[in-house]
Amino acid sequence: MLRSKVNVAPTDDVPLKPAWGYRLRRQRHPIGRRGGPRRAPRGYRLPDAERHRLRAAYDLRERQLVRALVMAAGQPGDAAENLAGQLEQRLDALVHRAGFARSVSEARHLVTNNTFTLDGGKVNQPSYLVRPGQIIQVRPEKQCPTPSGVAGGGLPTTETPPYLEVRPAEFTATLTREPRREEVPDLRDVPLTVRPG
Repeated sequence: MLRSKVNVAPTDDVPLKPAWGYRLRRQRHPIGRRGGPRRAPRGYRLPDAERHRLRAAYDLRERQLVRALVMAAGQPGDAAENLAGQLEQRLDALVHRAGFARSVSEARHLVTNNTFTLDGGKVNQPSYLVRPGQIIQVRPEKQCPTPSGVAGGGLPTTETPPYLEVRPAEFTATLTREPRREEVPDLRDVPLTVRPG
């Protein structure tokens, strides 16, 4: 025989059906306590205007930006410089800087579709942090001689940063050293301040 109601607890006013007990137990944990976005440790944060500009420039979700901020705050040195290096060494950002894509979102799409190799190996994670000396190359079957295609003859059309060596004839780009914030085109006019708060 099934019970039609649960035992009355001291805090209950009316008896409830057994199926409702699960919902009541779930309500002991308010929304936001279980899961939710990661928060930067030690109180490091970015002002709202700078945070929105960074997310728009690199086409990032809030969680991705927080993860980069956590890594930058944990490294020695200036947190703002570390954050700029973390964001600029992403594979999708370097593919865009090399001129293989018109935007960061297009570069992310190309990377996830296995258009590029890194030191001859397969990589399809746009957030992969490229180390100095590694070579990004367009796969031979993805190379297109027309400017409208990937890594066409007219690319790169934008100014190549000094930390990136691009060889359009070989469809390769090499990160020569770690980028500095004043050299990054999207961060030159952004007063990037990572402060405790």
